Amino acid sequence: MFSIVSKRLLLFVAGFAFSLGGKPVYAQTDGLPELQNLQTLGQQAQTRQLPILLLFSAEWCEYCQVLKEKVLNPMIFNGMYQGKVVYLRHVGLDEKDPIPDWNGKPMIKSKWAYQLNADLTPTIAFFDGNGKEVAERIVGISEITLFASLIHSRINEAYKNMGLNKRIPATPELLEKQKGSM
Repeated sequence: MFSIVSKRLLLFVAGFAFSLGGKPVYAQTDGLPELQNLQTLGQQAQTRQLPILLLFSAEWCEYCQVLKEKVLNPMIFNGMYQGKVVYLRHVGLDEKDPIPDWNGKPMIKSKWAYQLNADLTPTIAFFDGNGKEVAERIVGISEITLFASLIHSRINEAYKNMGLNKRIPATPELLEKQKGSM
């Protein structure tokens, strides 16, 4: 029948699958955190004096997936953005569970996106910690290879509109060089 090694391997695989919490494996590798609490995120952004980048998207939106895979997830995984330059979050319009809004009151993400006119996906919006929009939105995808530079431009616009004396370089590559020389 099964050898001891086979049984151990089977237990390891079962334990690993259980640790995933029943979620598909692709969901575990998605670096862009889902928005869970606007009030807490707003407080963090105020404390660190950083803008918040929110990607409004839906499961069925192929362009949203490309944007996450090619631009936003690498920004999360390289460790140079999250909580240092900007806070990045995903706003899943498919989710039905309420989350706390800027004031701690329950809200449904899809209804909030509709109220903001951010229900066309993908939409990226930039907010300060008080919930004020501080940079021009990015709606849709035109040229994915230039998208990170466009995000950098909007982050700098957000800094300016928040009254902050900060700037980041025009591209992720230049930001990496700058961080490497510090």
